Amino acid sequence: MTQFISMLIAALYAMLLQNLVFSAAYGITESVKIAKRPKYLLMCTLSVGFFSVSSSVLCRLIDNVKMISELSATVHFLLYVAVTVLLYLISGAFCIGVLKANKKYMNSLGMCALNSLVLAVPLLNASANYSIIESVGTGIGAALAFVFAVLLINAGIRHIADNESIPKVFRGTPALLIYVSLLSLAFSCFTGESLFL
Repeated sequence: MTQFISMLIAALYAMLLQNLVFSAAYGITESVKIAKRPKYLLMCTLSVGFFSVSSSVLCRLIDNVKMISELSATVHFLLYVAVTVLLYLISGAFCIGVLKANKKYMNSLGMCALNSLVLAVPLLNASANYSIIESVGTGIGAALAFVFAVLLINAGIRHIADNESIPKVFRGTPALLIYVSLLSLAFSCFTGESLFL
């Protein structure tokens, strides 16, 4: 039961207090892209969740090998990238071979697998020295943070599109970037870190 609580705490921490999308800008471009086309939200969330959790667990298992744990941070990052790419290739082969996925799905699978959010989760797990269970929680929390970010950005897009009081020069992308920046500032308050050094 305590392992489940640890996983849940790590998931809630990654989702709300340390929303990786807003407080660190990991995966923000993917969030904006999906927010503009919310019909792909479920598929992308499941994919991001799968890759976040899988890469977290595999990378933590790799980190437990004594010879690998003594390597530099750069080599660790390259190993994490290699694990994520390998997961993507295996998943892609499965989707093409077994599920007969089309090219459009495969393009979105690549975006979900090889984005900065998925690549950041193993690094954050290693820096926090999380256990495998806590790493699973962080992966789940990252996927939930992705959904939360997409829903907030989507609500902003709808409000910005309907708002006639926004000057014409700021409508569209400039207004969206300002909105996302303000959300990022709000979420950075929860991290407890200084924004300016």
